[in-house]
Amino acid sequence: MIIIQLFLQGIVAFLIGTLLYDIVHYLFHIFLRSKNKILKKIGGIHLSHHRFFPPNLKFNSKLTNMNLLHHVVVEYITQFIGTSLCFFFFSSLAVWLAILLESLIFLAVLHWKGIDPHHKSYANLPVNQGGMFVSSAYHALHHIYPTNFFSGYIKLLDYLLGTAQQLKNKRIALTGASGALGSNMKIVLEKEGAIVIPIKFGIDYDDQHYDKLNNILSKIDILFLCHGSKYENTQQANCDSFIRIIELFKSVKKPGLIPIEIWAVGSEIECHPCFGIKSLYAYAKSKRNFAQYARGYFHDAHIHYKHIVHSAFTSRMGPGLMSARFAARATLFLIKRGFKYVPVSYTGFAFLNYFIFIYAPKKYATIENDSVQPLK
Repeated sequence: MIIIQLFLQGIVAFLIGTLLYDIVHYLFHIFLRSKNKILKKIGGIHLSHHRFFPPNLKFNSKLTNMNLLHHVVVEYITQFIGTSLCFFFFSSLAVWLAILLESLIFLAVLHWKGIDPHHKSYANLPVNQGGMFVSSAYHALHHIYPTNFFSGYIKLLDYLLGTAQQLKNKRIALTGASGALGSNMKIVLEKEGAIVIPIKFGIDYDDQHYDKLNNILSKIDILFLCHGSKYENTQQANCDSFIRIIELFKSVKKPGLIPIEIWAVGSEIECHPCFGIKSLYAYAKSKRNFAQYARGYFHDAHIHYKHIVHSAFTSRMGPGLMSARFAARATLFLIKRGFKYVPVSYTGFAFLNYFIFIYAPKKYATIENDSVQPLK
């Protein structure tokens, strides 16, 4: 029992040290944008690290020593100070073990000349699969987008700040932009600096002419599927069209450093019954059909897919206990914190659905004879 207690205290002490550096790291970036010359100069200390490992994720070996001095040493000293504060709360032995671990990592990074497991050169960045801990792929996003993704070992600071998603200057194609949720999502996304491109059914595409979207989809960063129908043509609106547009996006978007990103709106009815309301049967079936395909996209190693699940909100499709405006704001709040499965729920069904969605058998879209094949 004592050993377990020491181990847990040591891990927490280590993570507190890393969290302190995450805060200092964030301040470096804030200072770098300051008009105050002294603060800007302090922020410039960290800039050498980004020059050593720039947005193209190719190391600049000429700046190795500068990076070791201005980044690796500074990070170690900050973590040492943060961990040492735990002497006031934890067992001295546990804290010394945490400091030992930090010191061993520091020496290893010096030996590797700054090219450690958190800094890897990529031609194609792997998909960030979520979770509490920072991977090399997640940290690489900070070097591509320096105003976000500040966390070093655990994502706590990014959760608190809402800096786990790049939105500024991102080109987002949005379906359903004239609907209750879509119109509000457009507003909140544009406030974040995103460039939202509405896609309208009947004008930009229709059920027989999805290829009209080729030009738009080839030039965007994020595809956001926010359209749907509750009572008419539900299978086509809520499932088939989603898969068609996603598959088209996958085919026309040229592979690059950043994986393609797709967000799609699901529903709590993916997991809860229709409660005997016969008018919901077709809607429920269509949403559940898409959810089966969406599991495949969620687990796909080449797509950064977000599945958004709401409780009922007030719209033209019916009343709800929350407004579409609130649903949009809550959705954005979770997206900015890196959620891949985005539950916006007052019933709790979306949280239950998480386990069904994540752990049910993975399914992938199959398209035969120019039509989507429903899964059974």
